[in-house]
Amino acid sequence: MIRGKRNGYGSQQEFTPFMPLVLFIVLCILLAGVCILKEFRKGTPLAPPQTIEPSTGKHPPGKTGKFKVALVIDDVGWSREIAKEIEAINRPLTLSLLPRAPYSKAVLSELKDNSNLEFMLHLPLEPEPPAQCFDKGLISTGMSDEEIIRQFREDIKDFYPQVKGLNNHMGSLFTSDEKRMRLLLSEIKARNMFFVDSMTTKSSMGYELAKEMGIKTARRNIFIDNEQDPAYIEKQVRELIQTARKDGTAIGIGHARKNTISVLKKTLPEMENEGIEIVPVTDLLQ
Repeated sequence: MIRGKRNGYGSQQEFTPFMPLVLFIVLCILLAGVCILKEFRKGTPLAPPQTIEPSTGKHPPGKTGKFKVALVIDDVGWSREIAKEIEAINRPLTLSLLPRAPYSKAVLSELKDNSNLEFMLHLPLEPEPPAQCFDKGLISTGMSDEEIIRQFREDIKDFYPQVKGLNNHMGSLFTSDEKRMRLLLSEIKARNMFFVDSMTTKSSMGYELAKEMGIKTARRNIFIDNEQDPAYIEKQVRELIQTARKDGTAIGIGHARKNTISVLKKTLPEMENEGIEIVPVTDLLQ
């Protein structure tokens, strides 16, 4: 053993051959601890940002970790009682008003301050034969450009700017006509409105043209009530949920009818319990 000199306080420092090894081990432990601390502080994000995945073009779940479903209720305006039943569901819903239905303006006036509800115009467009649309305010492919613009302005005058967007009522023929759809979408764009393509035909050009023209847009995934049987409607709601789980989001369209509203009263709380977030359609615009 090598002994050192006494220090000023009378104590004695001693050095052994093992002291350098001990110091080296302590230093290694400290360095390892610093590295572990740095990695811990980096952490892992709790959830990925809500962006469209480039590989699939689909939306992952939102920031809440929930999948999102928007429900549009078409043909609102024929019954004030049905509109009140929709309001009583007490969930974020999008009501689409027919421009010439007898109670459309009254429903908008009575419910416009309900923060759960948002409103669109349900614009009548010409369907493919043999289907016919008998709703007033119809815009057809046989109209001139001036007539199309005039009819659109007539349809929307009592509702704009309280309604911020629209979707098509019928319209399988009109939405497949690129020239006329461009003209109509130009009028929509001029008012900074959005367009939801009801996709009444696979050949509809509305959604793609709207994106090309820089209009906020979305398209329907599932019609939930093509049949009035409650069991069928409930089955379609389940399909809507599965679409949301697969794609991250989904848009369903139903109609202001007794059976549809009754099924939604039952199934919407169940959807929420399964981790589905019900949102207005404007949350899902692209």
